[in-house]
Amino acid sequence: TGANLTGANLTGANLVQANWNGANLTGANLKSADLRYANFTGANLTGANMRRSSLEGTIFCRTIMPDGTINNSGC
Repeated sequence: TGANLTGANLTGANLVQANWNGANLTGANLKSADLRYANFTGANLTGANMRRSSLEGTIFCRTIMPDGTINNSGC
């Protein structure tokens, strides 16, 4: 919660049910990561690479998405 992982390389990581509440993941590489059922409430994913990531059941409430839009799914 609230972690600063700006530019982190999490390619292919198993992050099932991780709590990213309020985390800064700006520019992070989450390519092919398993993000199922993770909680990204209030997180910043600006510029993050989420290609081919598993997102089933993921919460994006008040989340800044890679393209800068706000996603409120799961609120």
